[in-house]
Amino acid sequence: MSVAGVDGCRGGWIVAGWDGGSGVLEFAFRRTFREVLDGAADVECIGIDIPIGLSDGPPRACDLAARAVLGPRRSSVFPAPIRPVLDAADHRSASEIARSVTGKGISIQAFNITGKVAEVDGVMQENPSLQVRVIEVHPEVSFCLLNGGVPMTHSKKRTAGFAERQALLASVFPNDQVPLTRRDARAVASYAGPDDLLDAVVACWSARRALDGQAVRLPENPPVDRFGLLMRIVA
Repeated sequence: MSVAGVDGCRGGWIVAGWDGGSGVLEFAFRRTFREVLDGAADVECIGIDIPIGLSDGPPRACDLAARAVLGPRRSSVFPAPIRPVLDAADHRSASEIARSVTGKGISIQAFNITGKVAEVDGVMQENPSLQVRVIEVHPEVSFCLLNGGVPMTHSKKRTAGFAERQALLASVFPNDQVPLTRRDARAVASYAGPDDLLDAVVACWSARRALDGQAVRLPENPPVDRFGLLMRIVA
């Protein structure tokens, strides 16, 4: 089994790759999503923390389901940007477009990922068959399920939040391969934030579960967008 987890970071993507034969967890930086795919040609499943399959208006069912799973930490799941806003030049323009379509603006968090969403969306539209091995994940949903269905207590931006997530990952990956502290994470991947690194690893865990047939799918029978891309979160 060979799987990978991918999370966006400054200037590109952080990739956590796990080889089931050697049991080794390794990290790499890629500037584009195409480079991620080129570097993972033999990887059987790739979990990526980015929306795949975009609504033209109504909220995605998978986002609503993820919020329900997380309960008190549901605010970590913000609505995926609708496709019409992907070409907006700035947050104000994006909010105006979103408001004209849905009656609501778009959060700054959602707008800030539109570039990466568009990047992945373009590649997936060109080759929808990639959905066989490229799945959308949400790290907080993955951490919740890894924790027995209990959401994390602390924000991942805090030291305590990093520690509780690191401890969970060390229970399913070799402990010496998962950074112990935020400082260790910076040493492993200086180009990514410490929480980006852990998000990539837990995405890798979800990819492993998907390949094993153990993953939870939200929703179980997902709708597709107008390009035939599944709107589903896998954990």
